Amino acid sequence: MKTYTFLARLIRASRGSYLLAILLQFPRRLLLLAPGLIIQQIIDGLTHGMQLDLHFWTLIGLFFGLMLTRMAALMLVQISERFPIFTIERLLRKNLLEHLLRLPGVGRLPYAAGDIVNRLQEEPASLGHFLVMGAFVAGMMVETVVALTIMARINLQLTVIAVLPLLLGNVVVNAFGGRIEHYRRLNRAAASDVSSYLLEMLGTVQAIQVAGSTASVVNHFRSLNQRRRQASLRENILSNTVLGIFGSGISNVGIGLILLLAGSALQSGHFTIGDFTLFVAYMRNLTRFSSEVIGMIAGYRRAGVAQQRLTELMIGGTPEQLLQPGPLYQRGPLPEVPPIVRRSEDRLEQLEIRNLSYYYPGTTHGISGINLTIRRGQIVVITGRIGSGKTTLLRALLGLLPGQEGEIYWNGQLVADPTSFFVPPRSAYTPQSPGLFSASLRENITLGLPLDDEEVRAALHRAVMEHDVEKLPQGWDTLVGPRGLKLSGGQVQRTAAARMFARQAELLVIDDLSSALDIETERLLWQRLFSDRSTTCLIVSHRQHVLRQADHLLVLKDGQIETQYNPTTDALPPPPP
Repeated sequence: MKTYTFLARLIRASRGSYLLAILLQFPRRLLLLAPGLIIQQIIDGLTHGMQLDLHFWTLIGLFFGLMLTRMAALMLVQISERFPIFTIERLLRKNLLEHLLRLPGVGRLPYAAGDIVNRLQEEPASLGHFLVMGAFVAGMMVETVVALTIMARINLQLTVIAVLPLLLGNVVVNAFGGRIEHYRRLNRAAASDVSSYLLEMLGTVQAIQVAGSTASVVNHFRSLNQRRRQASLRENILSNTVLGIFGSGISNVGIGLILLLAGSALQSGHFTIGDFTLFVAYMRNLTRFSSEVIGMIAGYRRAGVAQQRLTELMIGGTPEQLLQPGPLYQRGPLPEVPPIVRRSEDRLEQLEIRNLSYYYPGTTHGISGINLTIRRGQIVVITGRIGSGKTTLLRALLGLLPGQEGEIYWNGQLVADPTSFFVPPRSAYTPQSPGLFSASLRENITLGLPLDDEEVRAALHRAVMEHDVEKLPQGWDTLVGPRGLKLSGGQVQRTAAARMFARQAELLVIDDLSSALDIETERLLWQRLFSDRSTTCLIVSHRQHVLRQADHLLVLKDGQIETQYNPTTDALPPPPP
């Protein structure tokens, strides 16, 4: 999508707020021309013997009245400009986040977390400010046309001489557009590198300290900052040099030409001192307009960079999805998260996996030709050595990895999009390394769902978390810190399990849930889980007491099913080394 088309769609998405911002620019800018006309009348009047009478003081009063009106209009315009900026920022971030959350897993994102955060923060804001700058320039264009008309009626020749240097400056700046765009890309990339490395540092502080690598990590961070500083400096030098020389600099040439040529016009009587004052005053406005147009040319290039950096995150999507209009909830309370509604077709009778395959890009590692049938109430356990494909199988089934080959059937119906299908109430998932938010324990369990205290309490009991909650300072209202930092590893796993149990899903998918639990807590957790024989479970584990509870057992090796067991009739395989 062309940049101008993308910007036009953003203007349409901002609805009336952008139109209001443009309309308010016109009176604001036209008010700037009135003082020059008043000063022209005063100076010409004084040179022709004007008395300090009522007419004179009326002009003075009108001048100050216009200045106050201009200040009020300026405040109103600055307030109105905020609305389209906020609308554009929220629209782009909302659509981009919605798309990223629908992807089949973060493994598909080819960018570091810091880079993504940098793009989400910087690029929508830069696009919003560019469009508001466009509204400002539109008002200045009307002002410039009126000013040139007034100047041309006074002296057409001087007007043309004043404008020519400004036009030349715009042509020269446009020739530098490619370099400006190039340096903006380098600057943004360097800033993203700093953000990404900073996030990685904060997430591995203890590992850095234990390894004794603090000095080297800080040095590398300093070098990244130095690279970012140099990239920003290059961009600023180029932009400021271009804007300085061909913006205000070349406009001063026009003012100088007027000064040189105005003398003869004054002597001939076709040009008064008041006219000269008016020309000089309006030249300041024309200079400002020329500088803003030059800035718009450079800003358009930067907007193209921002558009590309945002579009690159729309993996598997289109720019149209990035611009999709929808509710932004800028005022009033946010909508409530709807409760999970269970329909008759959501009830699991049989889940069938046929020839499911997935290979990680550029490797031969993954799973191949997996066939599996799970019936209601069954406990199916997957085991195998490290790297045999157990987690990959679960993630491919749930759509957290993009399907490459194979089919999945739910009660005989083909699942076209596993990513959106395998969600509550059909399934709930606890990964091997669950993630928690920097919120309360309860909020990490509900994640916005309208669960009452009894439902939360039941989920905590099932996850063997009730006694831990009693020992927390504020119970389940205790803040767990970033990534659950204030909890132990076992408490993090059980909190994620409680989150899964609270969904009351038809299929529970569990990836090595008890790896950080002590023996007694682990035994009690599995006991409570397996006591409800109506629950259908797909579990990755190598624990012997979990294998004994299985109705069906799969052993994976090199991404394929090596052996299948029925623990009620077959001897259990030895635990993987």
